[in-house]
Amino acid sequence: MSDWIVLENEFYDIKIHPSGAEIHSVYSKKINREILWQADSQVWARHAPVLFPIVGKLKENKFQYNEKLHELSQHGFARDLQFDVKSHNKSTAQFLLESNEKTKRHFPFEFKLVITYELKQEKISCNYNVMNPSMNELFFSIGAHPGFICPIDENEKWTDYSIVFEQFETANRLCLEDGLLNGNSVPYLKNENNIAFTNDLFNEDALVFKNLKSQSLILKSAKHCLKFSWNNMPYLGIWSKKGQHQFICIEPWHGVADSKNSSGDFTQKEGIVKLNQNEEFNCNFEFSILN
Repeated sequence: MSDWIVLENEFYDIKIHPSGAEIHSVYSKKINREILWQADSQVWARHAPVLFPIVGKLKENKFQYNEKLHELSQHGFARDLQFDVKSHNKSTAQFLLESNEKTKRHFPFEFKLVITYELKQEKISCNYNVMNPSMNELFFSIGAHPGFICPIDENEKWTDYSIVFEQFETANRLCLEDGLLNGNSVPYLKNENNIAFTNDLFNEDALVFKNLKSQSLILKSAKHCLKFSWNNMPYLGIWSKKGQHQFICIEPWHGVADSKNSSGDFTQKEGIVKLNQNEEFNCNFEFSILN
């Protein structure tokens, strides 16, 4: 397909599409396998969408700014819009999305979003850069939502896998109800660094954590290890569709869904980022297949 942007080195073949600036394929030459979820429409029809200018759901899919009400669907619009390809070579690709009349119908702010994918030997890096070109303030959230095939091998089981954090964590899980935070948080990790996969792990929606000490984790089985790290993204979601033991999403965010008692004031939204004129925001994640 002519629209594909292809990155390649001795470790990976990667395909990215300008629609949503979304990675569609990560083929590992090390293990001779595709590792990115292939968007089965009967299960979950995405690969690795970019969440912008919100993460998660808004209460009633609306927010208020300057006494006006605006409607915005879950995870925002970036994942469904065409990005411009700013630059592209064998190891790096840079994509640009700018505010326009269409985005302003739902989101009354000017912005520039630049997404840079880079192959760094055995690591795949993604950087989000948000700029405010306007004299007015910009409020937003941003997050990643890559899905990985799990189990990787056909002769493995879902329950062969676990997530191992780089540090031992004592952390509460933020509880979701109909896609919104319900105000409850429950003890989940108790001086632990391991989440073993069970068949009912996501029966109550995603695992959502805030301000973990860890900035990286390993998705592992006896045969395979995928290391995933993030920077300047204080929330972490881990998700798979209930009852579907075929993929796992590792989702670092700078922002989070509304709570059920949210006021709707966008400037006061939990996890919101504020930029003044000409200010910039950066966050990033990277992942790699380990031996």
